[in-house]
Amino acid sequence: MTTNTTRTTRSGRPIGSALLPDGSAGAVTHWYPTRWPRVGGKALLPLADIAFTNERFRTAYQQGKLVFIYAAGCGEDHRMPIIATGLLGLARRLKMAVHKVSVTAQVNLRDRFRELNADRYGALTTSADGYPCCDLGYDNWMAQHILPKGKPLDGSPVMLAERCLAVRLPADLSVREFDKRLHQRMRNAALNPWLRSEAGRAHCGLIGIPPEQLLRATAYGFGEIMRASEAQEFYIFRPKGFDADRLIRIAEVIIHDHVVAPKRQVTAGWKSRGQGYGGRMQPPL
Repeated sequence: MTTNTTRTTRSGRPIGSALLPDGSAGAVTHWYPTRWPRVGGKALLPLADIAFTNERFRTAYQQGKLVFIYAAGCGEDHRMPIIATGLLGLARRLKMAVHKVSVTAQVNLRDRFRELNADRYGALTTSADGYPCCDLGYDNWMAQHILPKGKPLDGSPVMLAERCLAVRLPADLSVREFDKRLHQRMRNAALNPWLRSEAGRAHCGLIGIPPEQLLRATAYGFGEIMRASEAQEFYIFRPKGFDADRLIRIAEVIIHDHVVAPKRQVTAGWKSRGQGYGGRMQPPL
């Protein structure tokens, strides 16, 4: 594939034209006509202003565990200042904003990032010659500021905190189930599935990089055994702006619906395929 920066859109703007000056620290440095997916859709999910202050919710809601939603990035390396590694390097290659978004119950977020650094989360990919390889920079994870345009609803169990969202779950909603529901609501902007989609392949054609070289996975060690798992927590996501508002509303809707909607009967326990349950795993890339 080759990138043709001389083509123009109907507006007359050249595809691949510069958005930022040379040497800018930003990830999205050039313009492409690709429509970015938005977590949860373009508009905020509908929820009444009194959703958390009305009697129905207040009577049914019982406080449970405190968890934190974080947006993370990585890549700057003082030893190689001219090379954009890690997730920053991936975002610059894609010409799109990409972050890791997930949930943790660890009060000290830095403990979670130490784990991500140890695993080099998302480092595994496919080289230009078709072989598995690990990219540099995925051992330098750090929390990003989440700065929405608005704020949570009055009485919301979702609160803005330092570099994260603090969420007080209902007593009968587990951390793992909340995490699963969050990712289900955000799946339209998940990186790997998008790269495999028609829109993702078209964008990769514009930038001249095969999608296979942008897909991400993680190589986990279990003693003497290594396991490769697809990195499912990378999203096309901007933590400063309306994507942050969407993230707040997604968390609010999950909790509101869980508390006031009719409860579903649990018929089976959840098993982690990554830990060896659920049959043989296929290679992620």
